[in-house]
Amino acid sequence: MKYRWRAVNAHGLHSPFLFSFYKEVIKPAKHFQLDNVEQLRSALKANHEVIDLFDLKSQQQYRRTISSIAKTSLSTKRFSAFLFKLIEWLKVTRVMETGTSLGINALYMAGPEKVKKLITIEASPIIATIAKKQFNQLLQHKIEIKQGAVQEILHATLVKEKPELCFIDADHRSSVILEGIEMIMEQVPEIRCIVVHDIYWSPDMKEAWDTIIDDKRLTLTVDLFQAGIIFPNLDMPNQHFIIRF
Repeated sequence: MKYRWRAVNAHGLHSPFLFSFYKEVIKPAKHFQLDNVEQLRSALKANHEVIDLFDLKSQQQYRRTISSIAKTSLSTKRFSAFLFKLIEWLKVTRVMETGTSLGINALYMAGPEKVKKLITIEASPIIATIAKKQFNQLLQHKIEIKQGAVQEILHATLVKEKPELCFIDADHRSSVILEGIEMIMEQVPEIRCIVVHDIYWSPDMKEAWDTIIDDKRLTLTVDLFQAGIIFPNLDMPNQHFIIRF
């Protein structure tokens, strides 16, 4: 409710950069989709195969169906479309994602023509295998999946790949989020954009987002409720906006 009350639309944006962001990215995402990727999403939601997963936090094994993961863990179609439009608008060529899940967002982010490579990191071996099956059907030539804990391989990946945009959607703990952003800023100081998913997932995640907003190194931050968008290197005064998504 607080987000809705404070969020603005295009009429409340006087910056040309933000007005373009709204008109070219946020608004078109409402009606855009990749039909071939959405067919894969539907197939995953209808797949009742049971798989064994391992929770790194609790060190316990548990079982779930692929359909239940697809229904509860995948981003909405509109948010996936937003990622596509954002990458297309920024004209970035190299993208990194932490937290592959079943691969739907990775396929959307690899979709824009100018994207040459997308690197996605997934901790769960079985989830990484399922995602790779989706990539083998579409855009296999653009996507590289790295299986392993994000904290263990993020640094080396950043050093090697130098992504222009990073999408953070793995471990939802404030300490891990803030450490990841710090590492990105250290290893890729020219980064164009960082997207932090689920900033209202928990009070702890909201606290992390508040810390990010207060970081004066990060020129522009945007709250879309589903995610926080960081533009670290714009030539403009430090600002924060809440925009209706």
